[in-house]
Amino acid sequence: MSRPLAVLSALALIALAFFGLLADAAPETVFYAQTAAGLFLVIVVVVLVATLVTALYMRVFGGFADRVARQRFPRFVGWKFLRSQRESETLASRLSRSLHALRTRALPRKLALTALGLGLLLATLVVSRPATWNALADAVSPSFTTTLMLAMTAVGAAATLIGIAGLVLPTRARAPEPHYRQRSAVTLPTFISIIGVAIGLWALIVVLGVIHGLQSDLRDKILRTNAHLVVEPARPDGVLGDSAALETAVRALPRVREADAYVRGEVMMSSPTAIAVNVVIKGMRVDALAASEQLRDRLIDGSLLGLDRPETLVSERTRYPLEGSKRKRPPPAPDGSDGADGSSGASGGGAFAGDADESFPGWSLADPIHPGILVGAELARQLGVEVGDEVQLISPDGDVGPTGLRPKLASFRVAGVFRTGMYEYDQKLAYTALYAAQRFFDLGRERNALEARIDDADAIDDLMAAVPGVLARFPGLEASSLRERNKNLFSALALERIVMFVILGFIVFVASLLIVSSLVMLVVEKVREIAVLKALGASDGAIVRSFVTIGTFIGLFGVLAGIPLGVGSCVYLIAAGFTLPREFYLSELPVKLDAFEITVFGLAALGMCLIATIYPSRKAAQLKPADGLRHG
Repeated sequence: MSRPLAVLSALALIALAFFGLLADAAPETVFYAQTAAGLFLVIVVVVLVATLVTALYMRVFGGFADRVARQRFPRFVGWKFLRSQRESETLASRLSRSLHALRTRALPRKLALTALGLGLLLATLVVSRPATWNALADAVSPSFTTTLMLAMTAVGAAATLIGIAGLVLPTRARAPEPHYRQRSAVTLPTFISIIGVAIGLWALIVVLGVIHGLQSDLRDKILRTNAHLVVEPARPDGVLGDSAALETAVRALPRVREADAYVRGEVMMSSPTAIAVNVVIKGMRVDALAASEQLRDRLIDGSLLGLDRPETLVSERTRYPLEGSKRKRPPPAPDGSDGADGSSGASGGGAFAGDADESFPGWSLADPIHPGILVGAELARQLGVEVGDEVQLISPDGDVGPTGLRPKLASFRVAGVFRTGMYEYDQKLAYTALYAAQRFFDLGRERNALEARIDDADAIDDLMAAVPGVLARFPGLEASSLRERNKNLFSALALERIVMFVILGFIVFVASLLIVSSLVMLVVEKVREIAVLKALGASDGAIVRSFVTIGTFIGLFGVLAGIPLGVGSCVYLIAAGFTLPREFYLSELPVKLDAFEITVFGLAALGMCLIATIYPSRKAAQLKPADGLRHG
């Protein structure tokens, strides 16, 4: 019983020293040290679980393997070489002897151990008092104080239980007889090889699962904002022409579920506190934007109502001024709606700030009713604006005045803030109503882009093959796919995946080298046995197959232990929802499993284990019986 107490005390001292050294360290040092400690604990857990899984497989399939091994001579020899032939004391016998040693211990040692445990528990109560805890936390660190309390509680409880058990249990004069059994475990070199294969597969499945999840998450976010197909004029200042006919023709293509023509342009956006450049403006029909999946469940503030009815973004005092105020509210349209088009005065008139509306004398759009605009979360943070605030769009393509080219300015009011999950889009993208974008970019009723989405991203090649037939009826237009517009990004992701696969594959390769070394050691250890087998008539092929059997068992046990560990770790990460810091721009760590990849990984690991047995098995087969008997 003293050995577990000593191990527990040593672990407690190591933990106290670890947190004590980090008390005055820099925050970056603390972060890296805690991360390294966490990874070390993860590896320890993986080794322990792999050990338990290997022992379970040996226990469950040991009898079956014995029956299979007896059917062929090479299997029988390989199975015998694989297993440890020593006897070990049973667990019940060890516990019985430990209890006897505890009972026969001298009374002063029992009392001292009990007093030590009670003293540590009492010290824990003293440290847990708020005044004492705060004093220790200020002197060292809160983590050190918490670890100290846990260490004193664990060691104190263990010492108290052991001491009281020694005082209460009756003393026996005679020690119990030890009981032994034949070990069903594998040899130590074989076990190390199995653990190497299991850890390699575990790391490969987890890391590639995370990379696959990141790629899928990134692809989904890109597909939300970027369409599978974009049709644009060949000239930068061109337009689509008959956009309604083009929409109808594209919707008729197979697997197209969404096709909308819109207005696209790049501007600068300013607020009273900051300015943003290269902001992409997408002017779309409000009903089409509402039906699209681009901003579905992505608005974190505001709504699409502000695009269709911008007067709702103005405060009640401005919209309904007090009696006697000089500011006048626009009268309703003849049909009873708020504007000429049935939606709002601002959207119907289509004028911008500073443009007088002659149909409503005495009212100017300088009374701040401006078209609505939806901005990304990062763009809103950069400009320091929120829903209801005013922003200005600035375009260099303005009019020519007496002093030269003048930039075009227009005021908009923030109708909502969205978050796509992609930093680039949240910082460089904004949506507005179609009429507002058409007036700002002087397009009249024309549109300069069309985007289409399909129900299966893998069918993009079939869609691109059918597009030229449609564009033949609309000269001056060209189409591009999602892959073409994001070629560099997808190529980088594919290259990263290949590199990580190669790097992590080396872990399995190192494990196969462990198999080579362990089998070479086994050949040296079993020289006499191999010589006797060859003297009795065993052929070289039988010796080779015997060592191949050992490699097969090592690879099989490593794969059967590594794949459940890797899959279980991924499932745990998916279920637990591992939260990431805000700097990563991901709320949770995405993980995605691929059954085909896991199967390929397992078969590849098993194949490498079999290849690793070639050299030691050939060396064993080349051994001459006389040399083995003489030097064995």
